[in-house]
Amino acid sequence: MRWFNRLEVRLSLLMALVAVTTSLLTVALNTYQRERTFRELPAEVREFLRRGEGRPPNLNLTPELRNQLQAGREFRIQMRPSTDPENPNPVFLITPLDDPAAPAIRLQAPPRPRRPSLEARLQQNLLIASLVATLLGVLVALVFARRIAQPIEAISKAAGRLAQGDLSARAPVSKGEDEVARLARSFNHMASSLERLEAERKAMIADIAHELRTPLTVMQGRLEAIQDGVMPLEMAEVDRLHHQTQLLSRLVEDLRTLSLADAGRLNLMLRELDLTEHLRRMAHTFQAALSAKQIGLELHLPSQPLLVRADPDRLAQVVTNLMTNALAHTPAGGRIVLEVMAEPTHAVLRIRDSGPGIPEEALGRVFDRFYRAEVSRSRSTGGSGLGLAIVKTLVELHGGWVRAHNHPEGGALFELSLPFTPAKAL
Repeated sequence: MRWFNRLEVRLSLLMALVAVTTSLLTVALNTYQRERTFRELPAEVREFLRRGEGRPPNLNLTPELRNQLQAGREFRIQMRPSTDPENPNPVFLITPLDDPAAPAIRLQAPPRPRRPSLEARLQQNLLIASLVATLLGVLVALVFARRIAQPIEAISKAAGRLAQGDLSARAPVSKGEDEVARLARSFNHMASSLERLEAERKAMIADIAHELRTPLTVMQGRLEAIQDGVMPLEMAEVDRLHHQTQLLSRLVEDLRTLSLADAGRLNLMLRELDLTEHLRRMAHTFQAALSAKQIGLELHLPSQPLLVRADPDRLAQVVTNLMTNALAHTPAGGRIVLEVMAEPTHAVLRIRDSGPGIPEEALGRVFDRFYRAEVSRSRSTGGSGLGLAIVKTLVELHGGWVRAHNHPEGGALFELSLPFTPAKAL
């Protein structure tokens, strides 16, 4: 019974059942209406119609008898019952009056053709019409069921391939905006998203392995050199090993932050804070790093407080990641501009550096995890490729947005928004 499980077969049977039921109801209603009409007729008319008798049969005269009648000759006609069971019509014996001894002319009308009554013929015609309509309905049902079921079966096959791990499976999309076409497009979009996520997952696993292997390899090599006596155990070497452990700790903490955000378990301690004063304090913490690279910092902060509802620690992490990214890409003697603007419902923070900017092909991917526009520079600064991904995640958790593009005068420009507190927004 596997054939019965096919959607095409069940749709065909359902449509055929509808066609048969409709035909039966039509026959029943017509029969009922005909009976009502017959009851309204006079009794003799009903009897005549039920007998099915047509007009009386013709009595064909021979040419000889017709000529004699036309000549005015008189005849005697005798009518006798028929002895032929196949022809119940009476027999007529015709003899001329002026010659009684002449042989009688025998005439008998042919038997009436046997046919059903009018009522029976109407019923028969109705049944034939219903049968033809049913057959046509079944044929149309098969055609339409095939047209309806074929794209759904194609989507089902593609879903089966997707369930078996073939993420390249796609369903054919028919033209139009009906439900099946929208279902096929939604399925293909879902399959594309799954394929992209799987590719990102594999790439992320490879990146994590690479990020962990680099400091571990360095630490292992130096420790083995110390064990073999090739390298003396000095405080400078301990500091280098400690730096590698810090890189590992930073990577693990970044991964933990992203995993908690993906699982919806990253809790924000939201409270009202003055964004202007918060950024002024954050800028002060970067003075040493800015001075070391001879980079200038320009602050464009409003004089009045800007009250936003945010998590101070997570907001500090966002600003730290953006400033660290700007420091890494700004050459010595350059400058970084930190600017805050007030919009009607939110505050906009802009951080601009004077570096080479972001390559055009990388603008759409700078917030992807482990993505580096310049791999060598990120390695030298110890970046893990997760800082901007964390920025995007934390800003969106605050109900804001973040964008990256190149400034017309040069350098990269990062913009993010934070909604005001309800009282300020009003």
